[in-house]
Amino acid sequence: MKKFAAGIVLGISSLCTTQVYAEDSPHEFSANVSMLTDYLYRGISQTNENFALQGGFDYAHAPTGVYVGTWASNIDFAESLEIDIYGGISGELGNGISWDVGGLYYMYPGSNAQPEEDFFEAYANLGYTFKNIQLEPTVGAGVAYSPDFFGEDGDGVYVYGSLDLSLPNDFGLSFYVGHQDIEGDKLSGPAGFDYVHYSIGISRSFGPADLSISWNDASDECDGGTNELCQAVVFSVGSSF
Repeated sequence: MKKFAAGIVLGISSLCTTQVYAEDSPHEFSANVSMLTDYLYRGISQTNENFALQGGFDYAHAPTGVYVGTWASNIDFAESLEIDIYGGISGELGNGISWDVGGLYYMYPGSNAQPEEDFFEAYANLGYTFKNIQLEPTVGAGVAYSPDFFGEDGDGVYVYGSLDLSLPNDFGLSFYVGHQDIEGDKLSGPAGFDYVHYSIGISRSFGPADLSISWNDASDECDGGTNELCQAVVFSVGSSF
């Protein structure tokens, strides 16, 4: 991904999800699809500010919290396709704090670029919902680490924080901020770089349709100083059932 940037789509992408499992079965299968006006990975457009079509399949074992899945999106580099494969384990502590740890491998199957674009990343996330407080705020935080980031660019460390609020009339309001630090090697040079990105989004479901819109921005360092691919208003649509 010409990412210098995820898995996290800051357009708050809507999903079309179908779960298939027998009653009381520990096995859960799901699929998802989303349409967005732009695919942002950690604040940077992966589609040159054009539309994106994304989708994936997931399996989860409910008793243990183990899950695996795959996800794909069109992009505007690496022969126009990104495929992610991931797996991990998630759960909830007795005090209501949710947790999730796992690994994710980013693949660009049509690319023969050098330095190599495929890379692996390990991640860990925490979340908590204040259920007895107005707007039921949910806070989240996480970290991801790659020993050999996109373009063989050395260590990549990403940290983020989020806040989600439940508004009246079933609207949701989301705030997100993340910081990407890249050591630097073959792609960006020995100096590396780092940047901060952030977003504010609002979402709502209308019957079977899930709609969202978000405003996204980042520091100038996100794309080499121009910031042209790091500012966007992203709209997404889909459905869940």
